Amino acid sequence: MSGRKHRGSENMENLCPITRKRSTNKCGPTPAVSATKSGHHELPSSPSALTYEALEEMGIGMLDSEESSSSALSAIALAVSATSDDNSNETTPYVNVSRMLHQQQQRLNMSSTADTTLDSSLNNTTVIDEAQQRLLRQSAEKLQALTQVKRSALGSEAGSNSNSPSKRLRNPLVAVTCNNQSEAAAPLNLQPSTSRQAQLRQAKKPVVVPPPQTDWLCPTDSFFVYRTPAMSAHISSGINYFERLSDEIVLNIFKWLPKKTLLRISTVCKRFNRCSRDETLWTRLDLGLRTLRPGALEQIMNRGVLVLRLAQVSIQEPAFTPSADFNFRLLYLDLSMASISKSCLRMFLSQCRQLKKISLENNDLDDDICAELAQNKNLEAVNLTMASGLTAGGVRVLMQSLNNLSSLNISWTDLSAEAVTALVSNISPNVIRLNVAGCRRVLFDYHVLNLQRRCPQLLELDLSDCNSLTPAVIPAIMQFKMLEYLSVSRCYLIPASRFIELKDMPSLTYLDIFGMLSDAAMEVLEKQMPEMGINKFIHSSVSRPTVGTRRTSIWGLRTRD
Repeated sequence: MSGRKHRGSENMENLCPITRKRSTNKCGPTPAVSATKSGHHELPSSPSALTYEALEEMGIGMLDSEESSSSALSAIALAVSATSDDNSNETTPYVNVSRMLHQQQQRLNMSSTADTTLDSSLNNTTVIDEAQQRLLRQSAEKLQALTQVKRSALGSEAGSNSNSPSKRLRNPLVAVTCNNQSEAAAPLNLQPSTSRQAQLRQAKKPVVVPPPQTDWLCPTDSFFVYRTPAMSAHISSGINYFERLSDEIVLNIFKWLPKKTLLRISTVCKRFNRCSRDETLWTRLDLGLRTLRPGALEQIMNRGVLVLRLAQVSIQEPAFTPSADFNFRLLYLDLSMASISKSCLRMFLSQCRQLKKISLENNDLDDDICAELAQNKNLEAVNLTMASGLTAGGVRVLMQSLNNLSSLNISWTDLSAEAVTALVSNISPNVIRLNVAGCRRVLFDYHVLNLQRRCPQLLELDLSDCNSLTPAVIPAIMQFKMLEYLSVSRCYLIPASRFIELKDMPSLTYLDIFGMLSDAAMEVLEKQMPEMGINKFIHSSVSRPTVGTRRTSIWGLRTRD
């Protein structure tokens, strides 16, 4: 056997395997050295210094918690006999024995100088064998002592959990504990076993049936109801504590429920039916893109709705009971592009006297509907875009009655010249936003001049597609001292050079002239008017309930809870 070169000292605190190198034989090859010709080999460690991996490779599995300390001793002895072959060149990993036994171990000094002769190599081998045998005897004696201590402690520590943090730090080969063992339990199996055998033994254990669940833990498919004994006593007493709550508390609970849920709980009992109809729960409602059955609109309005969105809704007749007398509290109504008959709309508006803002975009109107609408003296914003059926008489009644009107959109309503004259002659002076776009061949320069005299405080004016306007309208427009927004898109009779005159208006901020100038002319105009925003708004927002992508609010008010 070749000579070995050992380290001067070993790190006894390190539990990881330490690789040792063999020094080359300086005296030439011998039969024993020829088998291990390479210059670097690992030194076989002490037979008692074993790792868990080495035990697994030799067929001795990790001892589970049901095996005693004597099983650990038998496993160590079997491992020592399997690894004590001196002629083997395989490396057995080194493990700190003091860490495994949790006691102070003697440090083995195996440092020696490799001799170049075969006699000195044999002497070193003899010294190593004697040290290994002495360490084995010491390990066996201390394991036997530990076994006796464990057996004596089984009675007092029966039922202790080996997975506690204090025990989890010990080596399972040394500190083998028994989980859930008592004095009356079956005797322990003291034969060495593998991990597979331990798993089979664990599988043969009787299944412990959990105790029946109490009444305060009622499991279901997806949740459970937690009830304290006091709560269970209240339930078993038969007293309805919810009935003792005041209506104010019940309403504070109901206000968080969706409208569909409010309709369903109204069928639970009379009290729920009464509370679910409270006006505070129905202040706002969004029924857009729905179909209302006959009588449904009447039931909705009887709940005291203040903000109602019925955009693109289809209302089936009869919507109201003919002989019924209502007085709706409605303040904001959006009927844009709704499918509703004239008679139904007339009856609807006849019961609304407190409206502040309304949108009848793309609806069929007549003089009677305009008369009913004119009864809402507090109207501030009216949107009649693309409405049909407007006459000069209807426009006159509206303009003479709505004195608080501040925003009006009457664009693309196919007005006649007489209706336009009635509009500009009777419009309220409080109007600050006006859209009369689409009055083709019926709105002239003198109409704009009359409008300036009637509403000198206009902030927004949309005259798009009024193709009868001429360059003479520019001086009339410049008389609006507070005008901030002006749109004269597609007014083809006005030359581009006249728009430069508008830069003398100090209040004018935005100018829309779509379809009027080429790109080159637009660049020249932007250089002449650098502080004015040109062609910034494609669509008008005058009196419109929804602007942009905000489809869940009308005039800035939420319609959904």
